[in-house]
Amino acid sequence: MSVMPAFSPLQPNHREKYQDRPRGDVIGLLDFPFQRVLEIGCGCGATGAAIKQRYPGVYYCGIELDRDAAQDARHVLDHVATGDIEQMDPECYGIRKHSFDVVICADVLEHLYDPWKVVANFHEYLVSGGRVIASIPNVQNIRLIHNLLMGAWTYTGQGFLDATHIRFFTILEIGQMFVRNGYTVEKVLSVFDANIPAGGDFPRDIDLGKVVIKQATPDDLQKLYAFQYIIRVRRNEIGGGMA
Repeated sequence: MSVMPAFSPLQPNHREKYQDRPRGDVIGLLDFPFQRVLEIGCGCGATGAAIKQRYPGVYYCGIELDRDAAQDARHVLDHVATGDIEQMDPECYGIRKHSFDVVICADVLEHLYDPWKVVANFHEYLVSGGRVIASIPNVQNIRLIHNLLMGAWTYTGQGFLDATHIRFFTILEIGQMFVRNGYTVEKVLSVFDANIPAGGDFPRDIDLGKVVIKQATPDDLQKLYAFQYIIRVRRNEIGGGMA
């Protein structure tokens, strides 16, 4: 008797999941003096290696959950700890508090049970005025909305609905996560996966078939067509706010 193989989007191809490429969009936000970087979810170290090549002398430390990826990263980064950022004490792995100019978390926070706590804890590892650079998918994206209206919310091995995503954010909620945890937002970049409709007057209606979004503004279109946001924030000594 044959048994049908089980399907689960939680079992993606490992090679596809960790096809590490440098994040040029993240690197582009490093337009300030820095010497020490901590990357959460450093993968195989592609982004860190690119940063070290562009900025010789920078000390680059990574934390990575996947053991195989972490082992690869050790060949190109200065120090790599293997562990779950929500469960581990980084100091036990030689990662000193109050010693980093930048914390990078590219496509990581949405995978965590309590990203708000993790963001708050970054304060302990940043120097005064240190920055956090994060990239986070946009759940307000028009393709997600359209598919949901059609009854589809299909989890996949990666992308918008990566089955390991636990939390979902709009740009409003991304900003609030940082502001309420003692950071000032310095820059926000929108990454688009489709062309925004050009021409015509505003406000305009957006026809999604069974639903029409009425009186959309240019700002509405930016939020609807953004695939993800890349945000840079600065640690505050007291309180928080928007720059």
